[in-house]
Amino acid sequence: MSKAGVIITGLASSTGKTLTTLGLLRALKNQSIAVSAAKTGPDYIDPGFHEAASGQVSVNLDGFAMTPAMLTHLAAAQPGDLLVIEGVMGLYDGGAGSAVSLAQHLHLPLILVMDCRGQAETTGALAAALKERLAKDSIDLAGVILNRLSSARHGDLIAQHCADLGIPVMGRLFNRDDINMPSRHLGLVQSFDLAAQGELDRLLEIAGQMMAEGLDLAGITAAAKPMTPPPHPTEALPPPGQRVAVAYDAAFGFAYAHLLQGWQRQGVEVQVFSPLADETPHPEADFIFLPGGYPELHLDALTAARNFRKAMADAAERNTPIYGECGGYMVLGKSIIDAKGQPAPMLGLLDLETSFAHPKRVLGYRHLTQINTALPFWPEQMKGHEFHFTTATSAKGQPLFNARDKDGNDLGDIGLVQGRIAGSYAHIIAAS
Repeated sequence: MSKAGVIITGLASSTGKTLTTLGLLRALKNQSIAVSAAKTGPDYIDPGFHEAASGQVSVNLDGFAMTPAMLTHLAAAQPGDLLVIEGVMGLYDGGAGSAVSLAQHLHLPLILVMDCRGQAETTGALAAALKERLAKDSIDLAGVILNRLSSARHGDLIAQHCADLGIPVMGRLFNRDDINMPSRHLGLVQSFDLAAQGELDRLLEIAGQMMAEGLDLAGITAAAKPMTPPPHPTEALPPPGQRVAVAYDAAFGFAYAHLLQGWQRQGVEVQVFSPLADETPHPEADFIFLPGGYPELHLDALTAARNFRKAMADAAERNTPIYGECGGYMVLGKSIIDAKGQPAPMLGLLDLETSFAHPKRVLGYRHLTQINTALPFWPEQMKGHEFHFTTATSAKGQPLFNARDKDGNDLGDIGLVQGRIAGSYAHIIAAS
């Protein structure tokens, strides 16, 4: 069980939160400190990097979709002595799903990563104003990390001003040309991809050395506050079966760890298989889950995966429940249109065609209501999230959910159900 936690946050996206978090995790791991990680909000990609950096599975902590009791349970259930939580966007961004909201629920301090390019004394003034504002909500800004400094003199000037304002400086980081976090249309390139290129561990070791040299590791660990688990664990969703087969590889990497771990804690046998390697779900699985990911980048491999395709058709014939989210939903359809407008045949288990030819971003939290209880093992009301650039050019059949946005505005019906096969673009996070 994690004994203490701290949240790494920033003023905006691209301020250096992720690289700082990854380097901090690797630096602490290299010092034999038992550390684990979590991510604020509905992010799949950062947790994969967290796991590679720390050696422990990273979970999502989502204040919009999860109750305070569930958040506390999931945070405290992480292994090790220290839990490092990476924030999302700016510290207030996301409302109930923000880093500030999570800090309030878990009673944990914030450490602010500040991009210092083009400013000096203003850095300290911003931090001091935020510290005062956060204190009104009983949140502790434990200190700041000065990032992207241009010189030692630049760092000295800002650090002195921070000291004058009572703001602890917990690190100084300079611009580096030998380390970067590549990205694509849904965010960062996955850890899968960098590992396949032989680049992941090199990047993490450089980041770890950078943070070991530039951060006050002892000060950061000392700033972490204890967490007390609730007396009764609160899991996100009931198990969908006793033996659950989950697709997991570079095309299906977006499975929430808190769901899989929660099912395992409830006695479920979770079996992982790789469609890209033409592996098949266990024939005795009583539920098959195709998570989201990047199937649009692996269409040739998915089309050629004959064993996978036959096993899925056989499972459908046996009336095994099959559920797909986002990318998994797309693969359950008849075809995916690639960026050049060419169709690639998929499983054909739903009367669905999706396309990447004209990308359009869809993003936001969702209140989901099951229609005709197509997923009877889960509650009628759930919360989730959508984030995709493909669109359904043809979807015929019974819808799976009625969807509302985070403010309750009706978005209409989404997804499809065909017998015991179901899916939608929404990723389920937890029961409402």
